[in-house]
Amino acid sequence: MNSTHFDPSLPGVRQLQAWTREQRLLRIELLNGSSHEGVLLWQDPEFLAVLRSDASEPILITRRSLTLIRPLG
Repeated sequence: MNSTHFDPSLPGVRQLQAWTREQRLLRIELLNGSSHEGVLLWQDPEFLAVLRSDASEPILITRRSLTLIRPLG
């Protein structure tokens, strides 16, 4: 795993942190065309932990597979 430096001063990281605090429902689209909807629980340099409404445990999504993250509602 190539760990990159996690820089919380970056605007994208700050926006994700705000959505995490607000527990905003997000739609996350991946390179393979699939998508997931849920609340972002945490993020690190490699992964996002997303809790879907139909699950009791979060899924981990690698940042390298992301194409779009947008708030819903």
